Amino acid sequence: MSCPKSNLDIIQCDELLNVAEALVEEHGVVSFRFAQIAKDANCSNHTLYKHFRSREDVLVCLFLRNCTSNYLPYFLSLTPDLTAFQRAALPAVFSNVAVQRNATFDTLRVVSINSLFWQPASDEKGQLLRQRVNLFWDRVRFHVQEAADSAALSADDDEILELTQSLYFFMAGILSSYESQLMSEKYLTERDPTFYRHLEKVLGQYSWNQSTSIEELTELGRKVNQFFDRHYQENKSCRCCRELNGFTEIEALNRARP
Repeated sequence: MSCPKSNLDIIQCDELLNVAEALVEEHGVVSFRFAQIAKDANCSNHTLYKHFRSREDVLVCLFLRNCTSNYLPYFLSLTPDLTAFQRAALPAVFSNVAVQRNATFDTLRVVSINSLFWQPASDEKGQLLRQRVNLFWDRVRFHVQEAADSAALSADDDEILELTQSLYFFMAGILSSYESQLMSEKYLTERDPTFYRHLEKVLGQYSWNQSTSIEELTELGRKVNQFFDRHYQENKSCRCCRELNGFTEIEALNRARP
């Protein structure tokens, strides 16, 4: 199923996804019904099937429309004064804020890695999901490489890859641990201070040619929260998602795309 191209189709698709997101929040990923989307959106089944082949297509699109990589280019354009250390930490900090501010994104972030979630979707939606997951990995690596290229970080190619992996795996583990609410509170300390403390340790084990601090990460988190307050909702759209399907604002990431 192809993404919408005309203004009318984009508006229709956003309306359907807004309804679907409300249904997911009310009933959960497993229980919400595909046919209910058309009913709640006051449209025909024909219109629904014009944009989505199945509920899996809808879930993939909800993830894509909400995922972190949609918003990072805009955030960076508004905050050009970030240090190299903050830019390297940005994907992790942004994700930490995003999962707390958007319950749907957090739910779909967890299930999207399960092949039972994305394989039943149409081929095009599955390919878009793969591209977006790889784009986020490339984004994490790009900012680490950027720090090394500017001499803010002393690291060879192996260390750049290792730090990229450390950041990516750190994000997956800590975000899931807190958001699952399965672990007893006695095992967990206050979320954001814990997140920033451990993130500083992940980054700080490498050789930075500038001072690094938890306070710098906390300040970055404050700026990301302000961004969500002012700009998140207006940019949660099929148009913004579709623009990222083909390119990003960083040419090096464009060249890295398959």
